Amino acid sequence: MICVSGFVRSSVLAFLSVVALAGSVFASGMPFPAAVNGKVFLQEKNSPYVLEQGVVVAASDSFVVEPGVTVLMGEFAKLMLQGPVKIVGTSDKPVVFCGLDSVVNWNGLHIMSSAVPFEIKNLVVENAFRNTVFRSRGSFENVRFLNNYYGLWVDESPDVSLVRCLMSHNRYALSVRAGRVVSTETNISENVYGLYLETEGKVDGDTDLIRNNQESDIRSEATVLKLNKKRVRRNVWHNIEALF
Repeated sequence: MICVSGFVRSSVLAFLSVVALAGSVFASGMPFPAAVNGKVFLQEKNSPYVLEQGVVVAASDSFVVEPGVTVLMGEFAKLMLQGPVKIVGTSDKPVVFCGLDSVVNWNGLHIMSSAVPFEIKNLVVENAFRNTVFRSRGSFENVRFLNNYYGLWVDESPDVSLVRCLMSHNRYALSVRAGRVVSTETNISENVYGLYLETEGKVDGDTDLIRNNQESDIRSEATVLKLNKKRVRRNVWHNIEALF
């Protein structure tokens, strides 16, 4: 009985320590800022920021992030960017968006800034459920998509560039439902599935760097339709889940 109660006591103390640590992380992080004078501005001096819930940055507001900023995402965090986007880290000071809990996915980064091309450099996006570019154009340069469920999903976007990016340890690295992605020196490897193309999606460039993925490097819906002679459902998530 003494041994059991001692074990319970130590377990409770360990649990309380974890809770206290999580609380201290939240306490030490800055709340995600609201727009001021038409801009949401994340500064390195205030990093790390903590985002626990969903935030929509309106089309009238720009989203600007300094080098060296880290944003810790809670389980239900979702960042939807409808205005101009400029996330420009450096090789020495990348910008990082990652889950507060490495075991639980956060919702993802969603770019819907159709009016102005987005500019994203030296960013790490980790442990998200799904990151999306929708009806927007712009470039990702030296961006690392790591340990996401869907690394990047592109829909109705005519001009998205991936320059020297890395997609690794995602379940589905790159999915293109409609639009065009140009890949330059971008390595898509060590994922479960590398590239998934629906019939309206196109990827040009260095597709030879899509390799060493566990189940499939490139999966084309057009090829599947031709081989199976049947229509595949439009929804990209259902498509992927149904086909594998």
